[in-house]
Amino acid sequence: MTLLFRRISILLFVFGVGALHLTRVAADDAIVAADFFVSTAGSDSWSGKLAAPNAEGTDGPFASIERARLAVRAFKRNRVGDVRVHLRGGTYTLTETVVFSPEDSGDDDTTITYAAYPGETPILSAGQPIENWRLVTDDLPGLPKAAMGNVYVADVSDSFKCLFDGLGLLPRARSPGFIPEKRGSRNQLHFPQGAVEDCTNVTDVELVVRPHHAWIVNVLPLKSVDESSRIAHTSIDATYAMNRLHFLPTTKSCWIENTLRELDEPGEWALNTDTDQLYLWPRNQTQVLAPRLIELLRIEGSINKEGPVDSPVRNICFRGIQFSHGDRYTLTKDDAGLQHDWEMHDKATALVRMRGTENCRIEECHFVHSGGGAIRVDSHGKKNRITGNDIEHLGGSGILLCGYGPGTKDVNVENVVDNNHIHHVGRIYSHSPGIMVWQSGENRIANNLIHHTPYTGIIVSGCMTEFFAKSGRELTRTIRWHEIGGGRSKKTLDEVRPFLHTHDNLIEYNEIHHVMEELGDGNAIYIRGAGAGNVIRRNYVHHLVAPMIMQCALRTDGGQRDTVIAENLIYKCTSQGIMLKLNTRVENNIVANVIAPPRGYYLSVREGPLDDAVIQRNIFYSDRADCHFIDELPPGKGKKSEDRRGRALARAADADTDRNIYFCTTDPNVAKDMLEKQQIDGVDHNSLATDPLFVDPENGDFRFRPDSPAWKLGIVPIDVSKIGLRRND
Repeated sequence: MTLLFRRISILLFVFGVGALHLTRVAADDAIVAADFFVSTAGSDSWSGKLAAPNAEGTDGPFASIERARLAVRAFKRNRVGDVRVHLRGGTYTLTETVVFSPEDSGDDDTTITYAAYPGETPILSAGQPIENWRLVTDDLPGLPKAAMGNVYVADVSDSFKCLFDGLGLLPRARSPGFIPEKRGSRNQLHFPQGAVEDCTNVTDVELVVRPHHAWIVNVLPLKSVDESSRIAHTSIDATYAMNRLHFLPTTKSCWIENTLRELDEPGEWALNTDTDQLYLWPRNQTQVLAPRLIELLRIEGSINKEGPVDSPVRNICFRGIQFSHGDRYTLTKDDAGLQHDWEMHDKATALVRMRGTENCRIEECHFVHSGGGAIRVDSHGKKNRITGNDIEHLGGSGILLCGYGPGTKDVNVENVVDNNHIHHVGRIYSHSPGIMVWQSGENRIANNLIHHTPYTGIIVSGCMTEFFAKSGRELTRTIRWHEIGGGRSKKTLDEVRPFLHTHDNLIEYNEIHHVMEELGDGNAIYIRGAGAGNVIRRNYVHHLVAPMIMQCALRTDGGQRDTVIAENLIYKCTSQGIMLKLNTRVENNIVANVIAPPRGYYLSVREGPLDDAVIQRNIFYSDRADCHFIDELPPGKGKKSEDRRGRALARAADADTDRNIYFCTTDPNVAKDMLEKQQIDGVDHNSLATDPLFVDPENGDFRFRPDSPAWKLGIVPIDVSKIGLRRND
């Protein structure tokens, strides 16, 4: 080993590679190469050149990433080649967001990497330990009897919205759910008798509400409560009026949190900022942490928000680091919401934020136990890669690509989001998706595994035409009128299409299951308000099993055009398989065993006209007779060519519909009768109502047998082995 070390040192000297430092690791006698080291046992007064403190205690690694960042800035001036910083294992507690700026960039052909030391896990945490707990022995007004003798109190000096123990996010004290009464508005809730009570620290109390629609959750601070009139006012507007849920009127869609009166179960807590006291019924004996930051790491270029040109950070990589214990974001009066307020525009809502970046990478990191999201790429984001990350147990979204609002500035493009494992996100903001792409184009979203989320797996979104004539938080504040010209007014799709930057995205090889576990009117993959050229192909969506009628595996929504849905496998999904609107191309998909009732629609055809739409070479395979292979809406009352919403009727007969296979295992006549009707309507002339002869459909194997009729129809088999996580990566 000594001889090898000498030979490497000679080679480095001869070829002028630079002062790459090689440190022997006593534990495994391996050679670990890095330019600088950071350790919880280090000191920012040391050189940072050693992986561990020397025997004399006079030199060793740095103690902070900030110090390493400063060292790299100086070091790279006289260095040709990549720079590497190794972070030793342990927890680095942050009190301020670590920020990397353009001066921290790598050169055009070099990368600066901050990586976990081999075999170790560095943890960046914003969690501050809460100490000096004492058992509550005095009577606390409103404390439930069940909690007496179990609740502890600690003095705190900060306000926070989340709390963590060794198992992760602790639940706040919350009331039972209730159904709001009529006459609500965006900042006024009418509640049933006793559902909400006034208290001295009412502004600490928050209302969690699904305002009128099944697809959104707001967390709103209370401003006042009038128990006699049963009206609560919030200091921030909800997304929609706070009335009972449309289509789900018996669902308990509201509750309040952070009140001592509801602290009645182990793990629950409440914070009183008037008295600076935190109350907790512990669920275990592990350390309790309160977050001091929302955002732990920000890679931020020089952003000219109103102008045409930014100066991004380039060529920085973060690898193998765990990020934990961030707080959740709260809505403010000036926020600009994306579609349905599913996320906020250009706002710190995630643990890691890339704002003005090119060719930067987040690789093999672990995002866990935090109140917000994991990663967002804001404003200017080109050719970045987010790959191989584990993202779990978060209050917000997994990954967000968020460009500039509708206008001429289109600089969030060509990013890759691949091979990420995303699950159990949306623990606070239940509408939070696994991955969201908004005003961002030419990206590749591939080989991700997304599961166990309250709402949609992947959202591809932009700005619908009607919002160019509206005002309010949702979408309208993102519009760049100084680039578009004019002001708020009705627009046609042709007028706004040049400003819709969610175009030419490739959503492929993703596996999605067990999403849509709580909310309604969502999907595994959803697209609306986007530009042209988006392709959703070769994804495997299965086991969407929550008994919610308002869901569909793959869906194009109102006004969405120029989208391809091809070569996807949909298996055992509740209610609906694919929803087609306008000129969508639905080709070479397999939709098998839709879970019904409710509905049992394999292809829902909505919103015409279907000029240039394609429904070809698909297989619709049902194990139930109560199925609808193609479902079409009837004319609205008193109408002939429009549905009840006033949309042009959508008919499969108006699309290029042919070379499909329909089959019902329990009653073959269901498919035969359906095909006969289609052929009378002038389509599906070459389609078949016959067994597609899959290898083992009862066990989810939808490969074609050699004698399958699919081959003759030109239907391409779907290779599931290429879908989902690539384990060898």
